[in-house]
Amino acid sequence: MTSPVVRTPEDLSLNGTGSILRMGAWLGLLTGLGELVFLAARKFIKHKFLFGSPDVIWMAPLANAVLFLVAGLLVLGLKAMFPSRITWRTAFGAYLFLASLALLLMYPPLSHLAAALLALGVAVQGGRMAGRASRLIAAMARRMTAPLLVLVVILGVVQHGWYAWTERRMLSALPKSKEGAPNVLLIVLDTVRSLNLSLYGYPKETTPELTRWAARGVRFDRALSTAPWTFPSHATMFTGRMPHELTASWMTPLSDQYPTLSELLGRRGYATAGFAANTLYCSRETGLSRGFSHWADYLISPGEFARSSALGRLLIDNPEYRQLTGNFQTPGRKSAEDVNGEMLEWLGDGKDRPFFVFLNYFDAHGPYLPPAPFDVKFGPAPADRYRRFTERPRRGVPAPDILREEEDAYDASIAYLDHQLGQLFDELERRGQMENTLVVVVSDHGEEFGEHGLMGHGNSLYRPSLQVPLIFWRKNHIPAHRVVTQAVSVRDLAATIMGQVDGPADPAVPGRSLDRFWNGAAPIEGASSDTLVAEVAYTPRLPEWYPVSRGPMKSVVLGEFRYIQNGDGKPELYDFEHDIMETNDLLKPTGQHVMLNELRNLLTRVTGGPGGAR
Repeated sequence: MTSPVVRTPEDLSLNGTGSILRMGAWLGLLTGLGELVFLAARKFIKHKFLFGSPDVIWMAPLANAVLFLVAGLLVLGLKAMFPSRITWRTAFGAYLFLASLALLLMYPPLSHLAAALLALGVAVQGGRMAGRASRLIAAMARRMTAPLLVLVVILGVVQHGWYAWTERRMLSALPKSKEGAPNVLLIVLDTVRSLNLSLYGYPKETTPELTRWAARGVRFDRALSTAPWTFPSHATMFTGRMPHELTASWMTPLSDQYPTLSELLGRRGYATAGFAANTLYCSRETGLSRGFSHWADYLISPGEFARSSALGRLLIDNPEYRQLTGNFQTPGRKSAEDVNGEMLEWLGDGKDRPFFVFLNYFDAHGPYLPPAPFDVKFGPAPADRYRRFTERPRRGVPAPDILREEEDAYDASIAYLDHQLGQLFDELERRGQMENTLVVVVSDHGEEFGEHGLMGHGNSLYRPSLQVPLIFWRKNHIPAHRVVTQAVSVRDLAATIMGQVDGPADPAVPGRSLDRFWNGAAPIEGASSDTLVAEVAYTPRLPEWYPVSRGPMKSVVLGEFRYIQNGDGKPELYDFEHDIMETNDLLKPTGQHVMLNELRNLLTRVTGGPGGAR
């Protein structure tokens, strides 16, 4: 007969609820700090974007601690059912599995399955070996949990304290502003193509508010972006430089080679603030925040908190989890209402100096998930819309009924955004803050809905990806009810804003002020007299059948023609005046045209060679 196992008070303490949960909190905090080491290496050694909130510095340790505590509670539940089989070692093995999996997930080339198998092996072996050091491990957890928690809190306080101190320092160093200098409100409607706005004749009433407010100023009917995706387009609008002149690309931040609007206006005494909902390519780490005293990108939200840890991302980014929970919205996504609230809170009842505010709205970017009641404005909202968006055909476009649902959802997203813009403008007017404010409404790029067999953006230089809304108004300075049909480029936006602020053109900003279209210096109708260039850089991350996957692309408008040079050298030529959707390539079938060499040579001169865009 075997003798019963005698458990000492120390053994009972080791297997107690407090000990197991404390060990989970300790290992969770350590795992989060370990993730920060990986992120620091990526940021400062490899010089890559993190695509994450700077609050990860305190969120990741806390999020991991919470996840580990949940795992600990599950272990304790099993222990209550199987007291003789579930021990401290079981809990330690479970925590070790989570810690190993989290850190292995920080290495993207490793598949999730491989990471899970490796983590399981580490957990099994570590659990076996930990038995001999159980009391030492428990003692370390008991002594280090509180100091680690304090460290994480200090990291968060220091980070937010640094931002607050920097803002105060920049504001206190501003020079005196010019008497009567106008406020500047620059609004970028991310991913909104003008083709789908009722303001521009679209049959669905997507933009009644913009239509109402645009009547106060000048509307440009054919404004073209310089790039079919966010980052280089914003960089161009901020600097007046073309994409090939800038470093803003898929994995490279904007350098300080050229001054930005925020820097130039700051030198003139402006309080500057940016509120960006596109947290991928309008975040602080891209360099677009340079010169702004206040910058707000990522929200501090439950979704962003969960996504700050590798394990949290693994869970909530999983399509099956989203389908199960019915939560299809991107975690931490900032709505137009959020952007408006942040801006109005910062602005308050007014500043003691003119302000420059940049607003980036992300509501029309896929997946198109407008809130109620806008979700059913143009058709029913399918329950599996998120899955349909994430599982688009590998090649080509979805079936016609799904394509229609996608565009209906896109239009509904624009309608929601338009409603929020109306709310913002009405509130600013109620406060009296529109009296001396230059308002600019523009988009960074458009969107493809099956044109040329493409969906989305950033993959080509066709016109649906480039033609954007552009509106200016300023009471008593810009004429009302003016429509310009001449084609223009958003590259001239910076020069236009600086002209409104300073009068003469600023030599630091290239381009020509668009005020020539409302002060009589240029005709407002007819073909473009400007050289309108667009570019998109090659990236290996996109499917091989996308046009940009064949190499960097460039296009130019000259008179009534638009020429596209593909990365493989293949040219395309379209009638800019009459073929808006660019369905008829004028070079087919012969490949020859009287304008071809002139356009090719012009593009080479303007962009500096065949590669052009970085």
